[in-house]
Amino acid sequence: MLNVLLIDDSMVIRKMLRRVLGECNLGVNEIHEAGDGSAALKVLEANTVQLILCDVNMPVMNGMEFLEEKQKNSAWKDIPVLMVTTEGGMENVMKAVQLGAKGYIHKPFTTDEVKQKLLQCLGAGVA
Repeated sequence: MLNVLLIDDSMVIRKMLRRVLGECNLGVNEIHEAGDGSAALKVLEANTVQLILCDVNMPVMNGMEFLEEKQKNSAWKDIPVLMVTTEGGMENVMKAVQLGAKGYIHKPFTTDEVKQKLLQCLGAGVA
């Protein structure tokens, strides 16, 4: 069973991702939410998480800054992260992968796209 953390400053996007996760039938146990990277670090301190879906552009602490902080903690370093964003530039994709992201999901997304990326990510390949 997977415990998932959704990090996005948009409650609407978090709600959509929650619905999509339910439709993917991946054995999701708990879904935690955070509105920015700083709040997400607090969620990680208090909960066991096996998968993270993270926006790039957020206030307080953006997705790239979150990835940098996550990599510093040995307990969190290997948790797979999929970036969910409108950012499509190759530079951002490469930076996120260097910081440990397993792949990108571009907004707007479909259930099938998310499911495919999740399966690739959980299979340990770069999505």
